[in-house]
Amino acid sequence: MTDSPHWHLHRQVTLGVLVALLVQTSGALIWAGRVGERLDHLERASLRSSPFAERLAGVETEMRLVRQSLDRIEQRMEQDR
Repeated sequence: MTDSPHWHLHRQVTLGVLVALLVQTSGALIWAGRVGERLDHLERASLRSSPFAERLAGVETEMRLVRQSLDRIEQRMEQDR
């Protein structure tokens, strides 16, 4: 048996196997493309909502301080009664 430099398939590899491999590979590539697109969408949404999250954290801190002040005022009012 001589080794030829040309590429060839053995008869054991059927056309069905080749088609299945092609379909599976194309499906994986399509899936990876969709995952990449979803990741890009989530990153853009995260960048848009980042300033709102920072502002919300600031508002929560302010509300906590207001609540503490209100509690002190209520305690003073109860002491004066």
